[in-house]
Amino acid sequence: MRIGNGRERTIQKCLRITGTGSITANVLQFIGTVRVIHQYATIMSVTSLNNATEVYADAYDGTNIEILTADGAVLSGCPVNTFFTKDKDSSEVYTVSKADQVRKTEVSAESEIGLPFTLTQPYGVDTFIRLHLTTTDNPVDFKIHVVFKYLPLSPGAKLYFL
Repeated sequence: MRIGNGRERTIQKCLRITGTGSITANVLQFIGTVRVIHQYATIMSVTSLNNATEVYADAYDGTNIEILTADGAVLSGCPVNTFFTKDKDSSEVYTVSKADQVRKTEVSAESEIGLPFTLTQPYGVDTFIRLHLTTTDNPVDFKIHVVFKYLPLSPGAKLYFL
């Protein structure tokens, strides 16, 4: 049985992340029910990226939170071209492939291109995918190129960057 209309969509955007302390940013909004097939990002430029820890993502409807990745991924000191992705279940952190030397990352045979998950928006409620990042007193300032591949599952379903 095939789920959805069979037309995967890919959206992408460059985002600048700045701030100090606990940073939370609404990155995307979704409507209806979507299956996220894969999400990943690449660091495009770095002005300051010290003490960037506890990086994670969640879905938020203004009241309820669904964790998408566990907190704990570390981006501190990551250079340009560092790649990070959600390729495990929500109890685990982003996989970070730091671009300071050759890296190899393998995922299990079951997930091949990542670990897809389905999100359903509560009817009539703005619902977001958020990125969280914690720093100490050192500000961060960097740009990432974010890519989401998804499949709309309900009529009018979509995922879009803010």
